[in-house]
Amino acid sequence: MDERVKKKVLQMFTYGLYVIGVRDNSTVHAFTGTWLSQASFRPPLVMLGVSGEGRSAQMIQESRVFSVSILGTGQKEIAQSFFKCPEPKNGKFGELSFQKGANGCPILTEAPAFLECNVVETVERGDHLVVIGEVVEAGVQKEVAPLALSETPWKYGG
Repeated sequence: MDERVKKKVLQMFTYGLYVIGVRDNSTVHAFTGTWLSQASFRPPLVMLGVSGEGRSAQMIQESRVFSVSILGTGQKEIAQSFFKCPEPKNGKFGELSFQKGANGCPILTEAPAFLECNVVETVERGDHLVVIGEVVEAGVQKEVAPLALSETPWKYGG
């Protein structure tokens, strides 16, 4: 297989940009995610790919919960600020306010929509942890088009 062609094809997948919220017993954390997809209607399931290295995957595996703050078109700077998440302080990540959902995970106040999920299964393969989450809460704060990776100069895939 030609590795350049494979990478180009995989980068042609349609990806959104989300801020994934996680928690442990003492703190919350958030990171930019792109590999998220609905996987089932009944029960409502989503699949999330999380880098296997770092504390986010560990926090998800231990707490068995996560949140998804869905970003809207024009919110590229918010996505970028969570490439390296600032430490939470006084209900904010840097200048961005959040509130804790019912599952204790952070949800960005400026996000147009959100999901809260309970982890039902994780699969450890390759360099990412595949997390299957059951959607247990959802909310729409503003109806806008979602932010897509194709709106940015960034690439994540291949």
